[in-house]
Amino acid sequence: MSRVEIIYVEYPDGSIPVYDLLKDIGIKAKRDPLFAELSKHVWDGFDTLELKGVPDWKADFSYDWMIESEQGWTVRVDPLVKRLNHAYPLFEMRVNEWREIGARKRMGYGFRVLFFTYNQDGTQYIFLVNGMVKQERSPAQFEKLIAEALHIYNQFLEDREAFLE
Repeated sequence: MSRVEIIYVEYPDGSIPVYDLLKDIGIKAKRDPLFAELSKHVWDGFDTLELKGVPDWKADFSYDWMIESEQGWTVRVDPLVKRLNHAYPLFEMRVNEWREIGARKRMGYGFRVLFFTYNQDGTQYIFLVNGMVKQERSPAQFEKLIAEALHIYNQFLEDREAFLE
């Protein structure tokens, strides 16, 4: 793979869920310092994804993701990209911003974007389908987003050219 191209999937109703999610994060970042940190790390994550692409890996493979910081290159403890083994070929981009506020309490946000990849003529296309910002471990809404993303992926399989235009 020599090139990576990120594509924001447009839904049949004209909406672009990941674009809308990022716009919403930008608005909230103006009021909430934790959202501001999340926003910065999300964009760092997208820069990294665009630079490196998504490697081929087995279900049990973990990949170190490097995100550029103001001090240089640093390794994020949590993986930037996770393969969804129960919903392959989907992947999720993950960025967490949490703060401890007491002995057993945390506050913060977990950014998730679902996507799939397609390789053609030396280019890896990363199709960003949908996503969310969560404050709990496994919200039911996330499973609905996975089902929706799998549906979009099946549409992609039926007409790849429509998605690549």
